[in-house]
Amino acid sequence: MSYVTLAEFKQAIDIADPVDDTDLQRALDAASDWIDHYCGRTFSSVDPSVSARLFLPYEPDRLTVPDLSDVTLLEVDTLGDSSFSATLEATDYDLLPFGVGYPGTIGGYTEIRLKANAPTWFIVGQQARVTAHWGYGTTPAGVQQATILLANRYFHRPSAPFSMWESPQTGELGSIATSDPDVAALLSPFVSSTGASASGTAWVLV
Repeated sequence: MSYVTLAEFKQAIDIADPVDDTDLQRALDAASDWIDHYCGRTFSSVDPSVSARLFLPYEPDRLTVPDLSDVTLLEVDTLGDSSFSATLEATDYDLLPFGVGYPGTIGGYTEIRLKANAPTWFIVGQQARVTAHWGYGTTPAGVQQATILLANRYFHRPSAPFSMWESPQTGELGSIATSDPDVAALLSPFVSSTGASASGTAWVLV
């Protein structure tokens, strides 16, 4: 799934004919995949139905999860046999960050934090099962703009041998930079704690 439609992308880069549609869509898909990896999250809409996912906790009192809108069931495998013998009630934990759904808070809940009086704890190395409505919500405009910038680079990259790019405005040659401050700025509000941006740079066209 790409974060910008083919029609939107073609309009943004001023291409009207369908000759390169396959290559354009491939560039969009690659850009969207890269953004997911860079940010450590996907920007999908919230699932209309609940589903269960398994996690391995790294701390006894908290669990990092992908974006979700609510939790309907939280279970802990306290016996190590995948029986999920312990069930936590909604009053036993908080969903973080606080303020989801209000202006200034990005995405959904990304952490389950157990309260001090919870009847059981997460057990490091043993599974927790979370049943929830998963998804980020509406794709942010910043993510869509970053997708266009990245996809435009990927689409034109085969025509830039040895990482040399010719400016369509002036005809001058220049080397492709290793990072684009605009893409980094557009995506920086959406990078999660599991994103790859902290350890690498964005290979994007300036």
